[in-house]
Amino acid sequence: MRTDAAVRLPPGIQWLAVIASVLLISSLVKLGETSLAVGLIPSPWDKLAHAATFGAITVSLWLGAGQRWLPLCAATALAIGAYDEWRQLSLPGREADVIDLLANASGIVLASLLAHRLAPRFR
Repeated sequence: MRTDAAVRLPPGIQWLAVIASVLLISSLVKLGETSLAVGLIPSPWDKLAHAATFGAITVSLWLGAGQRWLPLCAATALAIGAYDEWRQLSLPGREADVIDLLANASGIVLASLLAHRLAPRFR
């Protein structure tokens, strides 16, 4: 086997990524509505959690899409992050924060760069 040849991921990985993205997004929405989410991770570590969560959403969407449409997957993750911050305006104990949205975007950009770098290896 050639070392420079692209490797197609097994279909099971694609389905696991779809399941992971659904679980990540639904837990973000549902748990975000509970009092558990208020002060769960102290600042500044919450920004790292934002970046990791939205980076994971981006990569799981991309893998679930068969390693295609990376910009669309990134834009979808950013839209979910913006929706989550907007929704927090009406949730007791929660507050919308532009810095959180920037942390989301940072995780999305880093995950997208990593996915782009790995894309030629996994097709």
